[in-house]
Amino acid sequence: MEMERYKRASDSLETLNERVLPVLCRRLYQKGLMPIEVKRITKDILNIIGHGGFYNAGILNQKLERLGWGKNIVDNYIFDLILYYLEWEGTYKVEVYTSSECKKNADKYKNN
Repeated sequence: MEMERYKRASDSLETLNERVLPVLCRRLYQKGLMPIEVKRITKDILNIIGHGGFYNAGILNQKLERLGWGKNIVDNYIFDLILYYLEWEGTYKVEVYTSSECKKNADKYKNN
């Protein structure tokens, strides 16, 4: 019984994850990116956050802007989709902080 419930939950999460990528791509297309650019910006995002640290949509946008991507490409919704996908794939461990914890950690990682 427990194993069957776990499999149903796992299947549901896998189905949800299959829906995340098209939504993420659509949101980036709505920001004016072409399909080839979505692939490149995804690679840049992975390179940025792959080193660990404290990130939110604002910090990620600053780093992307320095790479020539323009302003405010990643909104909070896109950022959440990216984190969800990375955590689901098991590539990254995502930790969520409260507002006060964010303020403390933001200065620590601001210049990274």
